[in-house]
Amino acid sequence: MFKSVVSNYNVFCSIAENIEWIKIKETHKDWFKIYPLGIFVNDYEFPKGYIQNNIVSAYVRTVLCDIAFSEKWDKDFWNIQKKERKRYLTEGILLYKSYAILKEVRFIERDWEYLACEIEYFATRNKIPVLEQKRYIDKFENAKVIEIGGWCNDFVYMAVKKDFMLIVHCGFWD
Repeated sequence: MFKSVVSNYNVFCSIAENIEWIKIKETHKDWFKIYPLGIFVNDYEFPKGYIQNNIVSAYVRTVLCDIAFSEKWDKDFWNIQKKERKRYLTEGILLYKSYAILKEVRFIERDWEYLACEIEYFATRNKIPVLEQKRYIDKFENAKVIEIGGWCNDFVYMAVKKDFMLIVHCGFWD
């Protein structure tokens, strides 16, 4: 199910239309300072046990949060009726699909050290202070990590540790 949500817009829409809009904490860091090495770090805290019981919905929620952040929309923009959600996903297919659907789906299990090295590589080259990087590296130490995929010369990673999810977009952006 998870692979289809990142590769099939209809599956993504089905989850997005029906998602329960719960309160979560989120932080978004745009560390893309030095072209062409880009990195975005998005950190989410879900209610206790939510991720373990709703991993696909949790991921879809992060995509919706990313859209709100990137487009400078209200963070609760999706707290609307199902009918409105369906209309937005249909009429706004070009926008929503560009965030939700990956060109390359990889689903490669990685260890935390691998992702920590990726974060360090891209963040350091973008002149992000080590202490700021360390905040995420320490918080997600020993997390379960999946390289979900990307678009061409970039990568999307998901790390999960207890009730926290980290989504990292990084790569060579042109």
